[in-house]
Amino acid sequence: MGYSRDSALQHSLRQWFKLADWQHPFAVTLTLRQSVTVNDGHLAAQVWLTETLASQNLRHFLNRLNRSIYGKASARFGKGVSCIPVLEGGGSKRLHYHAVIDCPRTDIAQEFPVLIAEHWRSTQWGYWQIDCQPDPDQNWINYITKYRDKPEYSDAIDWVNLRLP
Repeated sequence: MGYSRDSALQHSLRQWFKLADWQHPFAVTLTLRQSVTVNDGHLAAQVWLTETLASQNLRHFLNRLNRSIYGKASARFGKGVSCIPVLEGGGSKRLHYHAVIDCPRTDIAQEFPVLIAEHWRSTQWGYWQIDCQPDPDQNWINYITKYRDKPEYSDAIDWVNLRLP
């Protein structure tokens, strides 16, 4: 995609990703393991992280988080937290997600960062490095939609896991 098309996409995304309708958003950075060792019973093999595996891991994390917040209603009725996930890195830089994740209930807002860390670290690709800050503003949206560290800008948005209020 050319620079002018990326610029138009960036502008559109920044206009679309407004946080006014969110309950209690958090600015989150989730780091991924770059490889895992898999043992099939006979021998061990090293599996390297891909963008597809990263997206699947984020989906698993969000399913766990949704289940802990909404219970069975997350699966039964499709209830889930709002999330704007952006994948960055690759090459010599560790793959990681920058995201906005909404805490839909004020009664768990204090423990929400702990829930995020707990569920992220329990996934196969979840790495211990996590940052979770309350009340992001438009500057966080501008940061996660920057050009740097995104080999293909339009593919950096994890469209599969994007969920707006």
